[in-house]
Amino acid sequence: MLTAMELKQLVSLLKKIDNPHEGMPQPIFDALCGVVAFVACELVVVDKKRGILLTWRNDRWWRGWHFPGGLLRYRESFDERIQAVAWKELGVNVEDYKLLFTKDCSQGARGHVVSLVFRCETAMKPKHGKFFKKMPKNIIDAHKEFWIKFEKLLNN
Repeated sequence: MLTAMELKQLVSLLKKIDNPHEGMPQPIFDALCGVVAFVACELVVVDKKRGILLTWRNDRWWRGWHFPGGLLRYRESFDERIQAVAWKELGVNVEDYKLLFTKDCSQGARGHVVSLVFRCETAMKPKHGKFFKKMPKNIIDAHKEFWIKFEKLLNN
């Protein structure tokens, strides 16, 4: 439990983060992952002929194929986050998107994340990633359920 003085210091220090819209220093982000839930925008990009687009991830949290996504920044709109992820991870602009479903990932490796899963449309050819017609065996565990749930939506 924090003392009154520690609490006052923590509040004071957090107020010094200049522009939380741009993100926050990694050590602060890592510390907050253990005490607050974050919201992620996950992108499902589909090509009728080639399948579902996934990107490879290999970092301290995950190793395998995953749906491109990113955590919502302070005062950032869904559209801003979706466009930022699409450009950074795929090299494309998204023309249209639709919320498909939400997933509460409260037991995630990095902490508690609430994922908003969007189907995204683009006319551009992705610069990164690979299309799959079947779920790859080495998809990260957290995204297996996304794939299965999306397939069910397609078949209904």
